[in-house]
Amino acid sequence: MVKKIVWVIVAVILVAGIAFVMPRMKERVETRSTDKWVEAAVASKDCDTLEKREPYPNSYQGDLIDAHIHISSIPDGPFRKSDGREERIILGANTTMSDYVCMLESGNIKMAFAFFPVWEPIIDESLLIVKETMEKYGERFVPFIMPPYHDDRADGFPTVTVEELKEMLGAYPGMFAGYGEIGLYERGDNGGPKGSLALPPDSPRLQAIYPIVRENNLVIYFHLGRGQQESFEKILSENPDINFIWHGDQLIPYEEEGRQNLKHIDDILSRHKNVYYEVDELYGDVWIIRPDVSKEKVLAHFADYEVLLEKDLGTWKNFIEGHPDQVLWGTDRGIGAPWSLDLEVGEALTRYSRAFIGRLAPEVQEKYAHKNAEKLLGER
Repeated sequence: MVKKIVWVIVAVILVAGIAFVMPRMKERVETRSTDKWVEAAVASKDCDTLEKREPYPNSYQGDLIDAHIHISSIPDGPFRKSDGREERIILGANTTMSDYVCMLESGNIKMAFAFFPVWEPIIDESLLIVKETMEKYGERFVPFIMPPYHDDRADGFPTVTVEELKEMLGAYPGMFAGYGEIGLYERGDNGGPKGSLALPPDSPRLQAIYPIVRENNLVIYFHLGRGQQESFEKILSENPDINFIWHGDQLIPYEEEGRQNLKHIDDILSRHKNVYYEVDELYGDVWIIRPDVSKEKVLAHFADYEVLLEKDLGTWKNFIEGHPDQVLWGTDRGIGAPWSLDLEVGEALTRYSRAFIGRLAPEVQEKYAHKNAEKLLGER
């Protein structure tokens, strides 16, 4: 009888112990799994070196700041490799922050405005990646927080609420320099998959966010949607102490002969000194950084670069020179196309951009290439 009682007591203790230990074991496993992605995302690596090619004649050879780089996300759910040939860039799986650094080095680019995604259910992990990135490569990246709220769904939004944004910014106070890129267009409007509806710049959701942006001394980066010029100008007038950057062709209609009409974006810059336009629609009036274009086609695209330059200078030269203090250079790369971080592609894009900048008025070249971006940072 005594032995039976003892065995019962032992069994109870074992069951209680398992009940106590298992959740903690599970927690450790989950934490270790999360740490694995963060650790992989910021792992160091040596950059490959490319054979240096001669610049195109009369190219700009000074500093460059890329005002538009997207940072990919770690997996936000179960992840399985597809025989090592993922079609998307996935941080920690087939890409590291070192790859972004190597991409910048391949084009001799000083630094980049980097849009770091932060969303559920990997908010803490995403913020930690930004923190560790800035500790390792702080001289290379100007961190912007890009926090969509299920924008792949019809009931989602391009950005989280002000309460959620406050909490994110409070995790590591002062870490972020900007808020964006926030795509205010309707998902699917630019040829992508359907998702959230358009969000006007003067919407209640964004109106609540502007004071937090001001409080945290952030620059805002928007991708405007169709018909949002009036709403945007209203916000620019109401917030003269906040600096805004925007881009996107939703406000650029095409003429019958196929030329882009820059009147609307020209008007916005002319009327508001707290706004900047980032030009990444280069490469011969063609948006070449697309997933459906192969690396080989991208490299071949630049074979007859003088033809491309003629088109781009015809569209953008007068606009940039007409607003010498309000236009930024950028590339809008880093995610999407699997070759987006490829060093050869990066070198080709930058080599062409330097040729384009070299055709601008001498007094404008440095402003467009890097000084306007530096001015923005200095005004924070």
